[in-house]
Amino acid sequence: MTVVINVTLFFLFALALGLWVVLTAQANSLRLRLKKAEEQNQLFIEYLVNFSFNNTLLQNIQGLLRLIMGWIPARGAVFLQKPPSGEGLEEPVLRLGNIPKEKWMEKLRGRSAETKERDAVFMTLQKEGKEIGSLFVDLEKALEEEQLKKIKEVMTKQVLFFIEMDCVMSHFRQDFKEETLRLLGEFQKGWVPKLEDSLQGFRIAAKTVPCSRFSGDFYDSIRVGESSWAFVLSDVSAKGLASFFISAMCRTAIRCLVKQWQSPTDILCRLNELLYPEICGRTIISLIYMVVDEKQDRVTFARAGHELPIFCRNGKIEKIDFPGICLGVDEGRIFNKMVKEYELKVQKGDFLLLFTDGLIEAVNNEGVFFGRQRAENIVRELSDKDPQYVVDAMIERLNSFCQDNVPFDDITLLAMVKK
Repeated sequence: MTVVINVTLFFLFALALGLWVVLTAQANSLRLRLKKAEEQNQLFIEYLVNFSFNNTLLQNIQGLLRLIMGWIPARGAVFLQKPPSGEGLEEPVLRLGNIPKEKWMEKLRGRSAETKERDAVFMTLQKEGKEIGSLFVDLEKALEEEQLKKIKEVMTKQVLFFIEMDCVMSHFRQDFKEETLRLLGEFQKGWVPKLEDSLQGFRIAAKTVPCSRFSGDFYDSIRVGESSWAFVLSDVSAKGLASFFISAMCRTAIRCLVKQWQSPTDILCRLNELLYPEICGRTIISLIYMVVDEKQDRVTFARAGHELPIFCRNGKIEKIDFPGICLGVDEGRIFNKMVKEYELKVQKGDFLLLFTDGLIEAVNNEGVFFGRQRAENIVRELSDKDPQYVVDAMIERLNSFCQDNVPFDDITLLAMVKK
């Protein structure tokens, strides 16, 4: 009886032990599966977090391949793209892991065999019936056919989505850029002052001929007294969009300074102090500042490295000369000493032309400069004409001189005559 009881207890113990082992194994297996599922979920969350419409096409495809390689054991992956022309062999533009070149090259050569193997994922990507690239993932072990089919389907749809999205975003960025540039261009055009509202005792005209979308030249008129107006003509050596922002900064600074300072030299010295930290080593600015006092029939100049004006009286060119160096060359120790004012008493019929160096530095097909002498001759010839006529004639003769050689710099003219 005792033996029977002991045997029964032994079998019960063995059964319990076996059940415990089985349950423990199942629990461990469940924990491993849950851990694997948690890791896969974490990979998917990271994939979603890193996805962005601002990412490049390759950044998004790289994220997808890392996700797939985290879900299924893989040695590596390759994304191949056709050249932009659509002709020639596909080229690897993204590689993850370590895959011998022979492996994916073999797949490219034998595309018909791509569905027969289950230890690799290889698919051809097409858009609107046109082949645009391929994806190859080298698996560590073979997968079930159904699982392989689902992976291919997911990858194909996702990559094609990325390609389509990249195309849409490229068009969007280009449209946004064009619209932004258009608005900035319109904004710059809005700077042009109404010169006819400035002086009663003078006829005045101005014109800018830009050599690119944005001009580094600008002119402005500002009332600085009951009978006084300030005129500014400036040339930023930078090109393109940079010239727009620097011109805007310079123009705004001058309009603020005239509220505190009256002397042209004081304004230029303060202007240089403001701009030097911003433009030093990047660009320089030439500028001429002119104040016209109608009651006193007086014009006062100061310049920062700008071209000297052309002054014509009674059909003769009279020389005007006063010093000054460009803004942004020196923090003020030399600049402030160099800038000097020049005062000119004007009388009826006196003609004055301010211009940027794009006028005299324009060259023709033979490499000959238009030059200051040619500009002075035109002013001497036409000084009895309306300023607008002179400005238009100067541009017309410049174009005739240059012929097919397009000017490489912006050209701005400001002309006035005493009534």
